This record gives sequence, structure tokens and C-alpha cells, in this order.
Amino acid sequence: MKNKGTEKAQYNIRIDAELLRKYKEFCEENGLDPQGQVVNFMRRMVESRFSFQEKLWEVLTKDAK
Repeated sequence: MKNKGTEKAQYNIRIDAELLRKYKEFCEENGLDPQGQVVNFMRRMVESRFSFQEKLWEVLTKDAK
């Protein structure tokens, strides 16, 4: 039976070791889950993209009237 829950994905990316250390340190100091923050960032990017497109369409259609 296939799980209909959240799809899991794994990304293998190269990150500067110092940047990764600072990121993990920041998350630890602020009680954040490093993987969760990446997901939150991805969600914000997708939402802002659609928000931008919707607002642009709103302005374009308003000016066309």
C-alpha cells in the first residue's frame, strides 16, 4: 500500500563548510530545525512567486479597463 502522506525528497548539494557550520549554529542557538528551515524557505519562495504573479496580473488587468 502506497503512503499518501508527504512525499520525501533528498537533495545532495555542495555547501561551503563554513556556511553550513554557521547555519547549523544559528539554528541551534535559535531552537530551529535545520531541515525544517529549508522547507520553510522553499514554501515562502513558492508562495511569493504566486503572490507576485497574482499582483502583477491584478495591476495589468486594472490598467487595461
